[in-house]
Amino acid sequence: MAERPWDARRQARARRILKRAWERPSDGFVDFFLPLRAGEELSVAGCVDIRVVRGQVQVWGACLQPSRAFQRIVAPAWGALPRLRGEASGTEACAAADEDTDVHEFLSQRSWPIVICARLVSRPSSVNIGVGDSQETDLREALRAAFLLGEERPRLCTHRSWPSLLQNFLALRGNVTAEGSAWQPQVLLVVGAKNVGKSTCCRHFVNTLLSAVGVVFFLETDLGQPELTPPGLISLHRICAPLLNFSPAAQPDERNKCLVSLFAGGTTPAVHPILYARSVRAAVDAYFEVCQKHPGPSPPPPLVVNSHGWLTGLGLELVHAVLRAVRPQLVIRIRGNSVALVEDLAANDSGLTLKRKRSLLARCGPLTQGLLEASPRAEEEAPSVLVDVESIAKSSSSEAKSRSVRQPLAGELRWLRFAAYFRGDMDPCKPPMGFPLRSFFEPLPRTRLPLRRLRFGLVHGPLPPGEIEATFTGTIVALCSLRSISAAGVAHPCVSEDDREIGHHPEGTCPVVELGEDVVARCVALAFVHAFDTTCNELVVYVAGPPAALESVDCVLRGDIQWEPHSVRGQQVVVEHATSLGASPMQPFCSSWVLEGLAVGARAPTTRTNLKRRRLEGRPKGAA
Repeated sequence: MAERPWDARRQARARRILKRAWERPSDGFVDFFLPLRAGEELSVAGCVDIRVVRGQVQVWGACLQPSRAFQRIVAPAWGALPRLRGEASGTEACAAADEDTDVHEFLSQRSWPIVICARLVSRPSSVNIGVGDSQETDLREALRAAFLLGEERPRLCTHRSWPSLLQNFLALRGNVTAEGSAWQPQVLLVVGAKNVGKSTCCRHFVNTLLSAVGVVFFLETDLGQPELTPPGLISLHRICAPLLNFSPAAQPDERNKCLVSLFAGGTTPAVHPILYARSVRAAVDAYFEVCQKHPGPSPPPPLVVNSHGWLTGLGLELVHAVLRAVRPQLVIRIRGNSVALVEDLAANDSGLTLKRKRSLLARCGPLTQGLLEASPRAEEEAPSVLVDVESIAKSSSSEAKSRSVRQPLAGELRWLRFAAYFRGDMDPCKPPMGFPLRSFFEPLPRTRLPLRRLRFGLVHGPLPPGEIEATFTGTIVALCSLRSISAAGVAHPCVSEDDREIGHHPEGTCPVVELGEDVVARCVALAFVHAFDTTCNELVVYVAGPPAALESVDCVLRGDIQWEPHSVRGQQVVVEHATSLGASPMQPFCSSWVLEGLAVGARAPTTRTNLKRRRLEGRPKGAA
């Protein structure tokens, strides 16, 4: 990936590459064979399947070799576009051995060092494929729309220090060993403020390490804008395929497996900081357990950790908790323009009032002590190297005005992630747009869970038993299997198998559960509650996963997640035909509580009993 930005010279080269494209029908699609030289680049927009026929191609850190298998690249119109770059291969450039006869004849007649095959999965709505003579022209227009966008569109660029950082990080694999024959885990942590490119940087690091070692673990601790899961979850993934989907609505690759998924209560760790710290520790312990069982003389796969962008007050304390839990060897801190501006104002003493820093006394409160208990310090702390890197994200107002497509807000992107989780058939390149509730959930089957084995609870406080049905109907919940963490860091079920089978509470009643100080919620799936069927004593939900995966569910938790299919930042609903029963966004037995959002910002502290404060514990203000 080139470090320099996209310019007119690269745009002209891309235009010449597309003129030499060869069209070939295949399996109902039209494949385009594109020639490249070493160093030439193409930018990708939309949803395109790519495979390498000859040579080697790099896409955002991932090195693609000749293969018959396609790699899907998803690049929405509102984001920076990824770039395909031809790389000089050390071996002789050759095509895959199982290519078809016409492809071999085509390659034998040309001496192109690099050839890629592109298949357009989705084309812009402005491009209509015609019939007859006009079809070839329309296909060329679709090809140019995918690979030849305007020069003003932003393209992804790497920082010049990233290759050297990863090279030094890989050099530690042969030297980092623990006592005895067990390997010490190798961890890389990326921190930084909001909108500085942490997720994009982690994606590049994962792809680069994947090309070097074959398997990489990825830990997501950003609850608001995660990469591979819906918001509200802390997840550990085993990455075996490159991360080339740059849209929050894109479905993850089936080759990448989620090992651990823990529900943290909301889209921000402020909902339950202690549960957030415990969940991070439980996910890291799962990775350490894999490293201990890793066989063979080679070291275990490295771990890349993404963090949230809240770096002030309590958010900074949570970043420290993540740092204590993962114990990284390399910490990359991405510094944006806003951070530098704040430091300059503080140095110049221009008279502006900045936020008061947390003193040492403020860090001795019950909440901070709870974070230390949830994520304690290691007995022998491994040394960490901190590297400051300038952000490459473009966020100036002038560039934002020049974009033809509006950049979705953070809340809209979260809505899109939830919508794509339930509806995998959504177009990942379209902007967020609300749907009527009936139309959104119509393709999904209704799953029924027996109430006799379920318990219900709220993450941020107690739940009266008489308000369970009103609290959960029409909301997103986490279908969990509660786990208790022992002092040794081992997680075991909170409900025995005997109690789960016989149903330890009478029919018609729903028991309430409160999260203890040593409990984490292992999320099996997220669900949208349709109704409580009191006749059959069942809970009716919409869930994306197969029903067989819900056998281990023993608890239904609700946090501070507000999501509805028909509401994207308060926009109007796409109304169906007037005669349709789905014309109204609210349906019987599947409507959210109308008083849910009232006075949320001014609710009493007694409703947030999960936060450890001196005033809630009855301790005097001056007590430590």
